[in-house]
Order: sequence, then structure tokens, then C-alpha cells
Amino acid sequence: MKKLSLLLAVLNFSFAISQCTITGAAQVQVGERQTYSVEVSKDLPANSYEWIYMDQKMIPQSELNLNSLTVKGSVPGKSVLSLEIKTAAGTSKCEKSIEVIAPLSVSFDSNAQKCNIEIDAFKEVRISDTNVALEAIAPNNNFNYQWTVHYRNGSKKVSNEKVGTFAFSNEKVIDLVELNVTDKKCTKKISKTYNHNFWYFF
Repeated sequence: MKKLSLLLAVLNFSFAISQCTITGAAQVQVGERQTYSVEVSKDLPANSYEWIYMDQKMIPQSELNLNSLTVKGSVPGKSVLSLEIKTAAGTSKCEKSIEVIAPLSVSFDSNAQKCNIEIDAFKEVRISDTNVALEAIAPNNNFNYQWTVHYRNGSKKVSNEKVGTFAFSNEKVIDLVELNVTDKKCTKKISKTYNHNFWYFF
């Protein structure tokens, strides 16, 4: 009976370790913040968690003893984020490989400073395995938008929606996005290029 109890305890501990999975983006840009978290079957005290980062490629932006951690990309390169969770059954360990990449190239047209449109960037939001939504980071929504996506195969697609939705895949890799934002007085143009690894880790 004791042997059976010991075997069950070992199995439960092994199961706990196998269930320790860090969720979050596999890629973070220098200067960008990303949040990583882990789900456990029950609530644990804050001091049950210990996040460990092995180098300075990512800098923590939140406490290291919670079930989630926000980091900021610091230096390009591959890094590993580790987590130890202390429970009554023992200590579970898990890790996640993260690539820190150089900032993507963003450019503005020569008339950008003359145009009083408070938009300097846009973000990519994954909505499925093959579709991405592009959304301008804007305090004002009363603008007209024109998105133009240039694919590596030479094709392009245009959307006049406020949030542009575009397909991407290994066969349809996005190399360049151009955004024209227009109000009653002027048009501001923003373009953004992507390195060859961006969509692989997106």
C-alpha cells in the first residue's frame, strides 16, 4: 500500500511538472513589452512563483513572484525565460525560448510633421492562424484609413477599413505595410517593413 501511495505521489508530481506551460509570444522587439503567464489548477500564494531570466536580453517590468511576468526587450538575440512553481507536491519547472529582435523599421512621409494627425504607429493582432488585423494606435477615431499590404511574392492587397484584415502564411509572407491616414486637411503616411523571421514567430 505504501509503495502504491508513493507511486501515485510521483505520478502526480510528474503530471504537475508536465502541466507547467508558459504562454506568451515567442518573439519580442527591443523596446517592446510582452506579458508571459502560467495557468495552474488552483490558486497559489504569490511567493509560490519564481521567474528566472538568464541574461539581459529581456528586462523584467513587473514582480518576479506572481503567476505572470511582463518583460521588455533589451538586446537582440535568443533568450530563455524560466519559472519555478512551489507546491505541496514539490517544485514544478518550465521554460520558454524567446527571440528578442531589433525594432522593425517604421518610416513617415516628408509631410508628416505638417499633418496634425496623432498617429505614429500601428499594431498587429493575430486573429487566426492565417489572418492578421492591423490597427492604428490612435486617440481619435474620426479618420479615413487605407491599408496596403505588400507580399513577398509580389502581390498586394488594399483595405479601406479602420482595422485592416489580411491573410498571411508561408506562401503569403508580408514584407511591407503602408498606411494612409486622412482627415479633412491632410494625409499622413506610415510604412513598416518586417524582417524574414517576424511572421514565423508571430
